[in-house]
Amino acid sequence: MAGNYPNTFYRVAVKALIKNDKGQILLVKEKSDKWDLPGGGLDHGEEPEDGIKREIQEEIGVSSGIYVGGIVTQKSFWLDSKQAWLMWIVYEVTLANKTQFIAGDGVTDIEFIDPRVFETSTDEREHYLITFS
Repeated sequence: MAGNYPNTFYRVAVKALIKNDKGQILLVKEKSDKWDLPGGGLDHGEEPEDGIKREIQEEIGVSSGIYVGGIVTQKSFWLDSKQAWLMWIVYEVTLANKTQFIAGDGVTDIEFIDPRVFETSTDEREHYLITFS
């Protein structure tokens, strides 16, 4: 069936918007030098809330006290590397325990950052982070 709809392919990624009391957002660097919200692609048949919790555990090492709220926004990006569209669905997430984060496989940095620093970024996905300031 998928072959019948080549123009409708989207990679759907669920992203976590986690803010601290200073208004900074939690960001990760994963396999690149660009900052990104924690999260990633949904597995086939996976519920979005389950996907966010799985991705948070994989990327920042938090496995409990994850509260997934409503959708904050969604955004589509063209991925030249895959010649396909990526859709972010961003959920508000609260972590009960403000403990240290443990970087998962491929994650090189985890930090709370003021999103306004990305106003001059030339990377479309990184520049989009200013939406959350």
